[in-house]
Amino acid sequence: MSKIRVLVADDHDIVRYGICSALKSSADVEVVGEASTGKQAADQYETLKPDVVLLDISMPDMNGIEATREIIKKSPGAQVLILTMHLNEEYLNQVLNAGALGYLLKNADIEEMLSGIRMVAKGKQVFSSEIARLMTEKYIRTAQDGYDGTSVNIPRLTRREKEILQKIAEGKTSQEIADILFISPRTVDTHRANLIQKLGVKNSAGLVRYAIERDLLTEDK
Repeated sequence: MSKIRVLVADDHDIVRYGICSALKSSADVEVVGEASTGKQAADQYETLKPDVVLLDISMPDMNGIEATREIIKKSPGAQVLILTMHLNEEYLNQVLNAGALGYLLKNADIEEMLSGIRMVAKGKQVFSSEIARLMTEKYIRTAQDGYDGTSVNIPRLTRREKEILQKIAEGKTSQEIADILFISPRTVDTHRANLIQKLGVKNSAGLVRYAIERDLLTEDK
């Protein structure tokens, strides 16, 4: 069985050592590199090409969000998972806009962290429960601030687009969506690209945020 190759970046040596030790306890994960700054992480990614980059946000030289942008700019297929102490809406928005697939808090236990790495390695999104609540609260605030459902700025989606958007937000791959909807993976990818353009987001992570903010994960739209 091939292992998931992970690059770990955290500026605190003790914290980084603890994370690496925890990851090394798993039979399907291999730590291939360590970095103490965002710049080191971005540079090492180019050399190591890991399956997943585990990044802290607060780092010298280049923070985790800037490092995410740099990594994905050079390698659009890079899978980045943020592991941070910051439960912060602004950071969350920046992380998603930068293209990271996940946002976990450092109070996560080992199994949650390993599960998050496995999901991100498959191209799926993952968020700590506290982050999911933050997203829900943001949606509720937006609704309470006076949205009356008549705004012309919200694009109209077809039923098929809504179905695919919901499945993307649930973390399903193109193949899984294709199997569920009885269409080809290529058709799913075409819809994904059209949704990204129509909704004005940058990537699949942006689609996830759009779906969560509009409560598309819990209702049959």
